[in-house]
Amino acid sequence: MFGIGFEKLFVLAVFGAILVGPDRLPKAAADLARFIAKIRSLGQQAAGELKDQLGPEFSNLNTADLNPKKFIQNNLDEISKSIDPIAQDVKRTIKESKIDPDLL
Repeated sequence: MFGIGFEKLFVLAVFGAILVGPDRLPKAAADLARFIAKIRSLGQQAAGELKDQLGPEFSNLNTADLNPKKFIQNNLDEISKSIDPIAQDVKRTIKESKIDPDLL
């Protein structure tokens, strides 16, 4: 997550708890939990609106598939599946073909 490991995150949490202090820590934790819940619901709402706007043909759309790297990989896999039989046929044809010595 953003290049921050568990150790760094733990140190930041302890440092934040010291800065906030023991009196305001429960309120700060509750505010943080509400903020995270709000962000999560906004993300789910945006994904739902995206699916609604795209229509029924995209009803099984997974938002993780919109990652450009994953999108390209999925499309290349589909292309390679359609090209493989053709490539095998070309290889077989090349292997079976014989060169006429008179043409050389």
